[in-house]
Amino acid sequence: MTARKTPKEVVADAHRNYYSAGEYSDDRYAWTIRTFLPSCRGSKILEVGCGNGGLLELLKPTNQVVGIDASADGIAVCVARGIESHCMDPSSEPLPFPNESFDIVVCLETLEHMLSPYYAILEMRRVLKNGGTFVCSVPNPVWGHIMLYPGLFEYQNFRNFLEQSDFAIQRVEPWEWAPREMILPVWLRKYKVARSRYTAGVLRRLLERTWRVAGRFPAFCYWLWTFEAIKVDRGRESVLTRQSRQTAPQGGR
Repeated sequence: MTARKTPKEVVADAHRNYYSAGEYSDDRYAWTIRTFLPSCRGSKILEVGCGNGGLLELLKPTNQVVGIDASADGIAVCVARGIESHCMDPSSEPLPFPNESFDIVVCLETLEHMLSPYYAILEMRRVLKNGGTFVCSVPNPVWGHIMLYPGLFEYQNFRNFLEQSDFAIQRVEPWEWAPREMILPVWLRKYKVARSRYTAGVLRRLLERTWRVAGRFPAFCYWLWTFEAIKVDRGRESVLTRQSRQTAPQGGR
């Protein structure tokens, strides 16, 4: 019989040794800085899902950086690197910072791992200054990434999720190609010629360029998407509160 666990315990057990085999390449982190934070100096930066601290290590010389992660082994490496960091579940526990503490919040390929992405977004927004920058990336589900909430991380759905949480999306940049055969109908993927770079690869390039010319973002072509957004104050209640007001019983109905 499975023992009863709190959300925090579930997350801690799942991610306890997440980084035991090593860490991700610095290429991804360096690209993120070049693309979204090229002249970042003197900023207070929070990374949620900081892992071993690879990104924060690159930002630390010219900024004040703080990391959050649910993985105990990742946080241990951060501490060894001299990075202020906290081992906790940001999808079920409040972030240990006052309101509007940070100029920039970064969350790379982390929200799709969370039990409650909405709560995490609420907390990240709370600790980000008004007008502050939120850099967030999610993987394209098309290549087979297991999702706790299938559908939420489809491109348009995730855009809607950020926008209804009062973030104004400034731009979206892709990171690497999705597997080329993913643009083909399922029945064609079994054929080697169809999957080849001369067929699927060329078709993917043509589709990408066609969508770009039409002023659209060809999300289906890429491995993952990174969003740059700004926290905006629209002077309204959270979407959860608005949902509650909309659906609560009304007299006379």
